[in-house]
Amino acid sequence: MEQEHKIDVKQALRVFNRITREGQKEGDQWRYRGLTTSADFDGYTVFIKSAKVALTIFFHNKYSVEYSSARDLQEFVDLLQILDRD
Repeated sequence: MEQEHKIDVKQALRVFNRITREGQKEGDQWRYRGLTTSADFDGYTVFIKSAKVALTIFFHNKYSVEYSSARDLQEFVDLLQILDRD
């Protein structure tokens, strides 16, 4: 979908770092303000999920995003922006 181009990977990685610093660790995941994050064993692949959207960031800033509606994706992007700003 064309909507995927809305993801700012550098911003998402900053939010990932914030969640791992400030979030609550549960097993191999961290939870913070509606998002859950984790990484694969070598740290090259990062996962950020909300209740409705799953973002996977791969090596070299490639990514995939799964969502049902453009509205869900927009809410996810908005939350990333808020967590990057605050």
